[in-house]
Amino acid sequence: MKKIISALMTALLTVSLTACGSSGSSAGDVKLPSVFLQYYSDGGLSAYGEYYYEFDKSGNIVKESYYSCGNLYETTERTYSSSGIIADESVYGRGDKLQTYREFDEEGNLTKETTYNYKGDVDTYCEYNKDGNIIYKESFSHSHYIIRYEYDDEGNLSKRYEEDYDENDNIEFSYEDTIDSEGNIINRIITEADGTSYAADSTSYVASQMVVETDGNHRTVIEIGKDGEQLYRTEEDYDDNGNLLSSTTYVSYDDDRLLSHEEYVYDEEGRVIHEIYDFMDSTEILYEYADEGYLYKKTEITEKYISQEAYGDGSDAVLTECMTVYFYDEDGDKVRCENYQAGRLTSYSVWEFEYINPAKYKGRELDYREDRKLDERAYIVY
Repeated sequence: MKKIISALMTALLTVSLTACGSSGSSAGDVKLPSVFLQYYSDGGLSAYGEYYYEFDKSGNIVKESYYSCGNLYETTERTYSSSGIIADESVYGRGDKLQTYREFDEEGNLTKETTYNYKGDVDTYCEYNKDGNIIYKESFSHSHYIIRYEYDDEGNLSKRYEEDYDENDNIEFSYEDTIDSEGNIINRIITEADGTSYAADSTSYVASQMVVETDGNHRTVIEIGKDGEQLYRTEEDYDDNGNLLSSTTYVSYDDDRLLSHEEYVYDEEGRVIHEIYDFMDSTEILYEYADEGYLYKKTEITEKYISQEAYGDGSDAVLTECMTVYFYDEDGDKVRCENYQAGRLTSYSVWEFEYINPAKYKGRELDYREDRKLDERAYIVY
């Protein structure tokens, strides 16, 4: 049987019934993703994604499905309060397998979230406060544990409590962490299964310490390990507006070996327009902004070893300049992506959206599925 191997180069888009004020829309309209299309350089269709929506009698989206190359990939179902505020949401993957269930309060804020594994068992369960911060998490994936979180008046995490259980679901130990405003653990109290409590040695929860030295617009950050050994040193330079211009990190315990380097260039409005990042390889990123101020184009350039033979063993791979260009609309949504190798276009993708008035779709469906024919190359199994 033939098999489609092209991967959809897109993330599932979450739809929000919030009025959009962008060009092409009017008051009360909402913007919905409709179609994703991926092409070979010559225009042959290599993959596609399509959306399907169902509306209730009030114009709320109660069902949203995403189809990958004609096959159902994910479905989201929602219920709403009498005032039109979302009450709960269920996400199903590849058919009817429940993946995520969310509950919301009367203002539409997320309050609870449960995720499920492929067997249908609960993977994690979380609760959130009105600020969107997680206050409770219970995990069952690899080991059973419970974590509770407390925040100060400014919304910073201040306390964390964790309970860990063994394979028989008996508590093994628990601990209470006190956290400072920088997010560092400054104290830990451990309680054993028999109820014995004690303050933990700092080496059990402090992996390293940061020492910062500042000289004008230059800053040196030194990371020191538990045993007092200097691990890394980062040299940073800033402009007079506090924008980072460069950052270079060295491995102190390895004769100051260069680990990474970053450079940034800004326009007159303080927006990044040029970025260079060197780690395992070198990546250059260029940013371009529309006259209205939004980012409309991002270009990423790097070098990779590319094989010239589709079925080869890679022994003929040569270092090739690879470039990916992203285009965005005024809402920040990606609408086009182009991929190049050695200056030659190899593939491109398009994301399409539509502005609709939900009031016109009360109790109706909106279906963007069509009969589309994939290029023969999309069925080749490598």
